[in-house]
Amino acid sequence: MFTVTEEINNKTHTNIEKTLKRLKAIEEISNACSTLFTSDLTLAAHKVLQPFCELTDADYGLVFLLKDPDNQLNVEAVYGLPEEYMETRNKKKILNLYSRGVHENWPSIRAMLKKQIVIVRDMDHMKMSFSKYFMDIIKPNKVVSVAAVPIVINDRAVGTITKYYLSHHTFDDEELSFMRTTAHIITNTIEKNYLLEATKKSEKELAQANQVLRQVNQELDSFVYIASHDLREPLRTIESFVSVIQDDVGSSDLNQKQNDCLSRIVSATQRMRTLIEDLTNLARATRDSKNKEYEMVDLNIILMEIKFELTAMIQKKGAEIIAPEKLPLVTGSKEKIKSVFKNLISNGIKFNKSEKPIIQISLVGDVCDPVDTICLCVEDNGIGISEEYHEKIFGLFQRLHTHEEYEGSGAGLAIVKKILEKYNCEIRLESEPQKGSKFFFTLLKGEL
Repeated sequence: MFTVTEEINNKTHTNIEKTLKRLKAIEEISNACSTLFTSDLTLAAHKVLQPFCELTDADYGLVFLLKDPDNQLNVEAVYGLPEEYMETRNKKKILNLYSRGVHENWPSIRAMLKKQIVIVRDMDHMKMSFSKYFMDIIKPNKVVSVAAVPIVINDRAVGTITKYYLSHHTFDDEELSFMRTTAHIITNTIEKNYLLEATKKSEKELAQANQVLRQVNQELDSFVYIASHDLREPLRTIESFVSVIQDDVGSSDLNQKQNDCLSRIVSATQRMRTLIEDLTNLARATRDSKNKEYEMVDLNIILMEIKFELTAMIQKKGAEIIAPEKLPLVTGSKEKIKSVFKNLISNGIKFNKSEKPIIQISLVGDVCDPVDTICLCVEDNGIGISEEYHEKIFGLFQRLHTHEEYEGSGAGLAIVKKILEKYNCEIRLESEPQKGSKFFFTLLKGEL
């Protein structure tokens, strides 16, 4: 005979064991769900249903999930029922949430509609029932108690975890807490993985958009390159006809209006030639030169060649170019890097009203980020630029002055920026009107 004390101790021991088992089950369910990197509710349902039923001594268990867009309730996991139950039941397609064959007095349906746990301790005393197919499958058994826990995601019930008992079952507070915790774990798991998949989808869409953009840019660059090349021929034709007219007729035999028209044509063709050259250079800025995009480039040689090519401009303006005795090696395309320096230097000379234009090239210490770049500065004592135009001037064909004041198409700085961006390098401007300009830019370091 057990004493009262022993009986209490045995009950306490049994309750402690149940509690420990449920805590262990929560841990296992949590660990299982934490390894799921999918929004597949079916997979999560299989991970949860067995411990959910076993640790509360349920005889049967079902997981129902709502399938859009027809609101069809599918059986996604079973416990204690024949294997074929799930497949046969889903083929019947009788569980549409809002169809006539589905009743609110079914515990699983009520749990979804109410979005709360439904507990039935005694089916004989409640106006609740089950589908005929379910009752036929479990015959001659009869369900006495049932609990249905809704799966709610974003305030929408998407399914239930339902367990069934063939004898009276007491649902104590600890068991209700266990059911809520289980539902909470699976809900959080699915919500987390919905976000992960949404993020992956966004990343994939962004990658696809970037690919399309790259292709469009390549096609646009190719179009610009081909178009600018093809425009040279009709331009030469116009220039030839103007020259023929001038040679055959002579300016003295033309009236003032005719001479003015020819002068305008010559001026327009010259501007068109400059524009075509700039368009070609802009297209070349991102076109790859085979095996020459990441060669070693000596800035000293670059600077020497630029001085030679700009000899006429330098002499005409009385300009001076000052640079360190030894400039470093950089990595890139010699043609493109030369274009960067030539545009900045020629702009500093052209947009300059001082008696002696001075272009100062310097290294700006070890302050570059990232560390695989060097920072340089091209400074001039020219007319300067108002702060409101510091970004605008890097746009294509952005001019701050008329053709009569300064020649050119306004594409030079756009070409510079496009070249630097190809190498993930940057350029910025410090300038004030009448105080000159400083262009700071980075280049990739050469190999040590």
